[in-house]
Amino acid sequence: MGLFLFCLYGFLLLVLGVHDAVLSRRGPGAADAYYVNGRASGAGQVALSVVASCVGGSATIGMAGLAWQIGLPAFWWLGSGACGLIVLVRFLAAKVRESGARTMPELVGAYLGGACRPLVSVIILLAWTAILAAQFTAMSGLTVALTGLSPELALPLGAALITAYSVLGGQASVIRSDAVQYLLLAAGFVAVLLFLLVSNPRAYDSVAWVLLSPDFPPASLVRYLFILGGSYLVCPMLFGRFLSARDARCATMGGRLAVGGLVLTGLLIVLVGIGCRGLIPPGTTPDQALPALLGALPPWLGLTFLLALVSAVLSSADSCLLTAATVCGNDLLRRDSVASCRTAALAIAAVAYFLSSQGKGILSLLFMANDIYVCGVVVPVFMGMLGGRACLAPGWAFAAVLAGGALGLASAMTGENAWAYAGLAVSALLSLCGMFLGRSAVAFFR
Repeated sequence: MGLFLFCLYGFLLLVLGVHDAVLSRRGPGAADAYYVNGRASGAGQVALSVVASCVGGSATIGMAGLAWQIGLPAFWWLGSGACGLIVLVRFLAAKVRESGARTMPELVGAYLGGACRPLVSVIILLAWTAILAAQFTAMSGLTVALTGLSPELALPLGAALITAYSVLGGQASVIRSDAVQYLLLAAGFVAVLLFLLVSNPRAYDSVAWVLLSPDFPPASLVRYLFILGGSYLVCPMLFGRFLSARDARCATMGGRLAVGGLVLTGLLIVLVGIGCRGLIPPGTTPDQALPALLGALPPWLGLTFLLALVSAVLSSADSCLLTAATVCGNDLLRRDSVASCRTAALAIAAVAYFLSSQGKGILSLLFMANDIYVCGVVVPVFMGMLGGRACLAPGWAFAAVLAGGALGLASAMTGENAWAYAGLAVSALLSLCGMFLGRSAVAFFR
């Protein structure tokens, strides 16, 4: 039954990809149709796609496992993202949509200077390829559980499915599928939560309904807000959703709805994680908590839950792939064609598949790119866009990205959070210098 459902799910996604590929326009508008859904997304589509893209394998399996371990404070996994999204919607969403750009690095070039565009593009390409590789790994494990296939077959099958419908239909297929995938995800988690409330109510009796605890002190909250929240504040994946909106109003309204969606989804996942207590064997690691819960569920509910988890991974993986591919085609190759973006997507998927097949050691090295991204890119891009075009001197902006990114790399390599905070501080300081000293120096030499 599981294999049949997987094949049916995959077939429907491929049909959607072919449908959008056939309907995509030829000529000058074809690239916009592929890159940003022809800028035709309504507020509801934007909201569902944002939430679905943010709630991937890490935000389900990882967050639920953390809730099983430390309780309600695990909410900050998505809660900090909601905080970052609030700031993004309040200050940048309309400005992003009104720019008429196709990707975030294109905006970076307009606001921070041409030298920053390729640097930011490379950082994004590395980070999102690494995330895609992790999604391939998660998809492989879920495919094994759902279909009974061997891991050696499940990995290429899952990676091929994600790549095929994303490459065929572009942003249109991703946004359309996100809505269905999120509804399946939410339905599965709601069904499991109802089952847990009835079958394991004692798990909730001893819960401390607080958002901070000895296991999650204020210092952890600060890191979540700055690092995780910062990744939502300036995110090429989320920028892509706002750029696909029908107009600035749809972008802003969609973002506001997405904030509520992230909060509710975060609470749902946390409550399911807490409900795992007492149902899974001792010695289980947090990452294994949610998969271990499957053994305690009735077969029909376990199958439903597996489909929900598969949907979570698919909705995040396709967005990661398309984000990396559009940045590569639009900002590194500088080619205004669908073919170049599809070629880039196939190459990126191949690299991600190779990394996924090599194991977690290699992936952990590439995940350093995410620390480089947050510490180096977020602050100068946010400040540059907030101040307006040419408000930040290009040389200072480049230095802010480079220095902040280097300190972010130091944090990832050493595991010391202080380096990450230093990276954010240095990046902010250099950006401020670019807003004031840089402009004063230019005026002086004139």
